[in-house]
Amino acid sequence: MKIFARALVVSAAALSLLWVVAFARELGSREARERIAEAVGLDKADRVHIKSISAGMGGQAIVEARIETAFRFQQDKEGHWRAVDVRTGDRQWESIELLHTAINKEKILRTTADMRTVATALEAFRRERGFYVAADSNSALVDNLAPRYLSPIIRLDAWSREFDYKGSESSYRLASLGPDGKPGTGDEVIIENGQLIKGAVQ
Repeated sequence: MKIFARALVVSAAALSLLWVVAFARELGSREARERIAEAVGLDKADRVHIKSISAGMGGQAIVEARIETAFRFQQDKEGHWRAVDVRTGDRQWESIELLHTAINKEKILRTTADMRTVATALEAFRRERGFYVAADSNSALVDNLAPRYLSPIIRLDAWSREFDYKGSESSYRLASLGPDGKPGTGDEVIIENGQLIKGAVQ
């Protein structure tokens, strides 16, 4: 999660973001600045500017903030510029490519865990009814599993795309298209009949 938060600084040199912070008491601006700076790897909390703090549901707060940072750009052989590093400290730079890779690894882990939860719900459905959910869409799958077998409802992967579900009474295939959102590129996460075919092992 820390890596995910750190990558948010990649969006712009001075950016606004919504930050969800768990809290057991009222969250103040100073603490919010410090926690955000710590999470995104900034060396100084004064580079975080709090715009607003509002109480959320269930021990959460929504913090709208602006983060000031710098980006290092590099020109390729064709003359195109691209951002390659983001500054997190006075002399500390982080590779945007490495951050992106780390974020996608974390998202693959999260997506795999969510899909295992759905697969467990499918097995519970089958034990009770004697067959899997016969459907060709994720919406139909969730309609059959929630809330008895699947709570909370899981509809989307970590890239905010719906899972792909194809199932008959005797078998099923549950898939996420992975980071690039394209089929057949090798980064998909796939579970078939309770077995992880592609994705993160842990």
